[in-house]
Amino acid sequence: MNALPLDYDACAFSTDGRYVASAVHNRLIVKTQPFAGPHVVATAAHAIDGLQWNPASNLILCTEFGKGVVQVYDVRAEKWIRTLRCGYFKFVAAEWIGRDNVLLTLEFHMALAVFDLLKNSIVYIEIPKPIWPCAVFDGDGTHMFVVSKINGYEKLLMMSSRSLDRIIYIQDIIGPCNSLNKSPDNRFICVFNNTKLAILDFLSGNVIGSVECISLNTVSWAPNSKYLALGCSLGDIVVLDSSNEFNVEFKLSHSSFNEKYDFFVESAGVLIKTNPSKTLINNVSTKICFIVWSFNCTYLSTCEVNSKFLFIWEKYRLICIVELSKKIKKMQWCPSENKLCVAYGTDLIFFWTEGQTPKLQTSPKLVDEI
Repeated sequence: MNALPLDYDACAFSTDGRYVASAVHNRLIVKTQPFAGPHVVATAAHAIDGLQWNPASNLILCTEFGKGVVQVYDVRAEKWIRTLRCGYFKFVAAEWIGRDNVLLTLEFHMALAVFDLLKNSIVYIEIPKPIWPCAVFDGDGTHMFVVSKINGYEKLLMMSSRSLDRIIYIQDIIGPCNSLNKSPDNRFICVFNNTKLAILDFLSGNVIGSVECISLNTVSWAPNSKYLALGCSLGDIVVLDSSNEFNVEFKLSHSSFNEKYDFFVESAGVLIKTNPSKTLINNVSTKICFIVWSFNCTYLSTCEVNSKFLFIWEKYRLICIVELSKKIKKMQWCPSENKLCVAYGTDLIFFWTEGQTPKLQTSPKLVDEI
């Protein structure tokens, strides 16, 4: 019988920063601050592809979309408390609305559903021809925006308590919409495609800023909602400032490779400081995959699609690059201190950047017996 090491697939700090959860195939691992001691391992029904903590930091939403299953794990009770299975149409998205409700989006955009954990009940929201990713709720689930395609035109439906307040014609603002993204303070929402982005007031629906980019593929709000980072072509990142009418505050670019920064290579769980590799210099990706802000908005971490290179920026400058042994699948900063978890390969690693020197802490290696 052989033991095969399993790769980490996801990681997520709890909202209060006390826990970190990670997924290795169908195993859920939960560690407690300072993340170096004992851990809890729970077995899910199927392979876990996503993790989300609720605002109270007591429940973890685990998506298993490959098998059409969503499960909820109670950290304090150390057990699974809900398992949701789809019918004919599979789940394509799931997220928390407040601490006890889960928004479910079904395949082929047939329906949106809100599952109430306390009442163990589900309510369907009727939306004419929604487009996924189609819905963004505020923190308490009373206000929402939904993209819908009616008579061949994409429209942004502004709703409160599931009643329609306003229809915004998206094609007149940006054209087709690829995604919606809400600021953490519920004040702003951005709508964008690969060339244009607009920022709207969440409560009024009025446009308050816009920008044109080349090959825009991802966005990320800073925790204080002051900054909005845009991942553009050639690995460039544009940062907009909400206090400056969302004009460009600064740009981060791969031209920074010519500046001074620290370079580390990860090998067998050890970070080795060295000179930048030729692999990095000669193979610059053209598509940003992740942009993640630190809790105090001092640092940004980024990586590109199918890349092993982790970039850490301090405000306007690149301070560190780490070449990992396998491609990065997920990363997140702790909401209460400058620690970064990264899921890649058979390791889940932590960085913290005090003194601009990353340190590494590995998580348990799990194997599959065959």
